[in-house]
Amino acid sequence: MDAVIETFGGLEVATVIVFCAALFAIWKLYRKAKKYIIEQYQREEEKDAKIQKCLDQIAMYPKWRQQSMDMQKKFTEDIKHLTDTQKENIRRMEEIEKANRKRKRNELRERLLQSYRYFTSKEKNPLQAWSEMESDSFWKIFKDYEELDGDGYVHSEVQPAMNSLEVIPMHETERISELMQSRK
Repeated sequence: MDAVIETFGGLEVATVIVFCAALFAIWKLYRKAKKYIIEQYQREEEKDAKIQKCLDQIAMYPKWRQQSMDMQKKFTEDIKHLTDTQKENIRRMEEIEKANRKRKRNELRERLLQSYRYFTSKEKNPLQAWSEMESDSFWKIFKDYEELDGDGYVHSEVQPAMNSLEVIPMHETERISELMQSRK
């Protein structure tokens, strides 16, 4: 202890207090500087991490672009396949529609020819007449036949012969009765 008194004996309390205050101020400045430096370091670390993340994403752009192009190519191929399939389906439907129209036209032609053979036969229809209802029915079938692009013999032979038949109005019941009794 004597050594301490000898060394520091000439110091006054005020000097010690000033010295302690100076040490305390230096310690506070050190803590503030340390805190500032640590915060600055952390901000730089975060900034560097964000920059690295951006650089990583930028490095991925070519890969993403290639994926996008691959997907676009696949979609384009799928759309082309669907378009081709749709065209094929439309072509088939048109063929089916054409076949159906042809079949219906043939059925109507057959019905027209049956009516023609019956009504123009002097044996089966000796009065060479038909009722207004029979006439309307025939001409409606004839119109349907024409709408299905029917032509040929039906126009050149059947139509003129059917036009030459007498049409008996439905309100002339006696004549209609006579017509029906004359037929076989």
